[in-house]
Amino acid sequence: MEGRNRKRGVVEGFRVLTLLYYVSELPASAFQQLKELFRVYRAVAALYFWSKRLNLDEGVELALERAKLLVPSYYRHAFDEDSQVYQFSEVERMRRPRKVVLQLPFVDALHYHCGCYIEGGKLVVRLGNRERLELPLPERALRWLREKEDEVAPLKVTKIVRIQWREDKRPEYLKVQIVLRVERQKPVMPDPKGALLCYADANSDYGIACVFALSNGTETKVLETPKLKPPNRGRRLRAAAKRQAAAAYGHKRGINLALARRSTRFRAKGWVKAATARIFRKAFQRANGRSVIMNFDIPDPKSVKGSYLQKTLLSLRKVARNLANWFGVYATFECYHSTVCPYCGSELEMIYTRRTRIAYCRKCGFYDDRDYVPFYHWLKELGLPLPKHPLQRIELPEELKLLTSS
Repeated sequence: MEGRNRKRGVVEGFRVLTLLYYVSELPASAFQQLKELFRVYRAVAALYFWSKRLNLDEGVELALERAKLLVPSYYRHAFDEDSQVYQFSEVERMRRPRKVVLQLPFVDALHYHCGCYIEGGKLVVRLGNRERLELPLPERALRWLREKEDEVAPLKVTKIVRIQWREDKRPEYLKVQIVLRVERQKPVMPDPKGALLCYADANSDYGIACVFALSNGTETKVLETPKLKPPNRGRRLRAAAKRQAAAAYGHKRGINLALARRSTRFRAKGWVKAATARIFRKAFQRANGRSVIMNFDIPDPKSVKGSYLQKTLLSLRKVARNLANWFGVYATFECYHSTVCPYCGSELEMIYTRRTRIAYCRKCGFYDDRDYVPFYHWLKELGLPLPKHPLQRIELPEELKLLTSS
């Protein structure tokens, strides 16, 4: 998230509402004025970015002078280092220019004296020269904005608008994003005794395994152990196979091969966000007013490299950290063993059934779903007693029944 440099001991969370508008439905004169604003801003932003990147003070001064001459006053905040909407705070650390610098040239706060504001169910965009662009906001969008503000009350929410339109990519749409940002003190770890414990393990072969539990220091009670699965990939693979077969017979070869490649790609950013939000929502329901401690066990990038869940699982960290900052929840991102017995420290052996990977210990008789083994190690680190195993009922194969009975 771009913006001004953050204060020490302060974290920032944000939520984004994205809206698409057909260009053909916008007033022609207002849209032409918007395109001109895009062109001017992009040129000034490019000069400012590269001058900052190359430490050219003369170029920075020239860019600021051009901004005063060409950019409307309420859009110059993007070049103000003390502003909430400053766009170049991480220029020195960027390997290449961000799209937000050169391709999202329209940013300002939602305020009556600034570039955009909401009035009468519409987003009013001031374009300069007394020209305005009015974009209707659906009732659902207005309700979403109110709900998100209520979630973090009484903290103040800063609203920022991004508008982008690219002539080389989907030019028929105008993309508008309303970004809600909130700053709060960095959460401190509450007492694990009496707090709701939420453990999310993304080391699963197919998605995310969660454990919700409570402990009073002498006993740990597991409340729920849901597993969240990503969208079905089999349908995509079948569609890709049909496309490849059609291309093999020479029917629209280029088009079918391109569509087949697109079908085999697994991108589930929407599912990751929805699954993470579901975990937080479930945690607050189970907490019932208690403090919440969360840990997200994210796999090492090398361990999932090349797998179709690589981007899906690794993006969980970013989404979870943002939601934790938004709600003010204490969350960690530590990894724990799934092949070491939490009771005696012996190496666990695995038995694979149709639905479960069962980890069991020959030395002490411990067994459970492998996805839940790290949860035991997390409890030990928190200094809490271990719960009864297994956390949920497991159908044991015959060979494991003999081992456990003996």
